[in-house]
Amino acid sequence: MVFKILKEVKDINRLREILTVLFEEGFDFALEKTKLKHKVPLTKRVRERLKQKEKHSMEKRLRLTLERLGPTFIKFGQVLSVRPDLVPKSYIKELENLQDKVPAFSYSIVEGQIKNELGKKIEDIFSSFEKKPIASASISQVHKAVLKDGSKVAVKIQRPDVRNIMETDIDIMFYVARLLEKHFSGARKYNPAGIIEEFSKWTEKELDFKREAFNAKRFAKNFEDSKTVKIPKIYDSLTTEKILVMEFIDGIELHNIKEAKRRKIDLKPIINNGFEAILTQVFIHGFFHADPHPGNIIITKDKKIAFVDFGIVGHFDEKLKNKSIDLFYGIIENDAEKAVDTLIELGNADIENRQELLDDVGQVLDSLQGTDISKAKVSRALEEVMDLALSYGLKMPAPFVLFGKTVITLEGVALEYDPEFRLVQSSRPFIEKIMAQRYNPVYLANSFMKSMLKFRKFAEEFPGDATKALKRIEKGTIKVDIEDTDIKKLSLEIDRSGNRVAYSMLIAALLIVGALTINYGDPLILNLPAIPMFSFIVAFILSFVLLFSILREKEIIK
Repeated sequence: MVFKILKEVKDINRLREILTVLFEEGFDFALEKTKLKHKVPLTKRVRERLKQKEKHSMEKRLRLTLERLGPTFIKFGQVLSVRPDLVPKSYIKELENLQDKVPAFSYSIVEGQIKNELGKKIEDIFSSFEKKPIASASISQVHKAVLKDGSKVAVKIQRPDVRNIMETDIDIMFYVARLLEKHFSGARKYNPAGIIEEFSKWTEKELDFKREAFNAKRFAKNFEDSKTVKIPKIYDSLTTEKILVMEFIDGIELHNIKEAKRRKIDLKPIINNGFEAILTQVFIHGFFHADPHPGNIIITKDKKIAFVDFGIVGHFDEKLKNKSIDLFYGIIENDAEKAVDTLIELGNADIENRQELLDDVGQVLDSLQGTDISKAKVSRALEEVMDLALSYGLKMPAPFVLFGKTVITLEGVALEYDPEFRLVQSSRPFIEKIMAQRYNPVYLANSFMKSMLKFRKFAEEFPGDATKALKRIEKGTIKVDIEDTDIKKLSLEIDRSGNRVAYSMLIAALLIVGALTINYGDPLILNLPAIPMFSFIVAFILSFVLLFSILREKEIIK
């Protein structure tokens, strides 16, 4: 047994330490089931039995266990706390209370890390460097400093050997997850090993500060023209995998209510700007801050919203962006049909009891309407809708879950500052504007163009793919004889398809030109200048020709 464990776990002592904590916190039933209980020292087991311990809920016991087990497990709990698609709501509420405050490492280690990573001493890079960190967490700590040119910066330094510690712990997590899947039939549906795999990838990203620097620069590019959002500057020459130097944002953290009130700051416009910034990140940029707790959002002296800490981000492709807009719009407009259809599409599954889901979602959305609108919380409705999706077996994409958690967190913060804040009213103009843009000629033309390009690619690749398929069939046990006339028909079909694609692309191009130039030049006919008028006329003629050829072909086939 020992040799078998040694093959799967590198550090047996750490495994024993983890199992002992699990036993002490009341998870002995799981150790019994997975046949790991004997790995807990006998003296520990006897001593624990004699103790009179305060009884806690299972959720609280889990949280206390993770805190005792250290950085890797605290980070794991934080990741689970933003995944309502994986963890029951009661556990999420408790995991949100995880304390990621660990003792700071010494200044001598800070000096060593900077020397190893940047090749220079602290005094050669900075004119001043505060020895006491301004923040200390499981992966890193942050110091305030001043560069030689007088720029104030925040220096994020990775904890020594944290990568090895986390890799060892994740190795043990995989081992335990596989045992859970083997011995707990109920655990298999949650795919514990898959969750650990996802966490492993997440951790790998967060341990690379160069990736965080890249994320910050992308945010800065997206908001370079914004008058309400501030993104700190990254100093690339002073950034490595373990060191990150960025502009120091001087202001008030969003959770510091007392200080905000003391300075008599009008928070209503700032909160609205913050929500619009998040909606812009999600629905326009498709790249958003996925860890927007109040400590990561700062109110600057010039009343801007500043985002910091870009280790956890979410990505939306065009399809997910559109589906999320549909769901969000369905929620704020009390359109249960739209919300349910979008949930099913997001979950990429068909369900038999669609009507039951529709009824349940309808009841949730009703709470946002009517006379109770002043008390309605979109975050609660979104949370309940995601819970319903999970209960009906619809697995939401991870980026969408992150977005949902972001909305839930931000609405909670906003209501703490301003009890009159209502997300329905605040977000409706933004969402309606985006919905209206879908019917804009330029948007429609661009969408049509993308579809045509996909179809063109299919048409171009089809002959080659068909040839390969035929060769495979010919080499196998099945022999397919195709007459020369069939090949000619196929060739003619491909030729017609290519011509139609060319016509369609030309029509789309003319529509785009017309839409872009509609406000340029003097009106001639129907208040249209010459260029757009000509573009629309030619597009109409080509569309008529294309439609006529399609209808004519259908008549020939009949």
